[in-house]
Amino acid sequence: MESLDPRSREILNRRWLADDKATLHELAAEYDVSAERIRQLEKNAMKKLRDAMTLVA
Repeated sequence: MESLDPRSREILNRRWLADDKATLHELAAEYDVSAERIRQLEKNAMKKLRDAMTLVA
């Protein structure tokens, strides 16, 4: 997670790790972007994490 930028890290935390998970639309309103942009950021962050995990394995 340290390799991610703060916004991407926060999006993943709020979407996947929080007890009260945020929706794409909630995050979009907070960051003043579209829900689609939040989805794209989430997808890119997940890819970075997967890539980092394959380097370790």
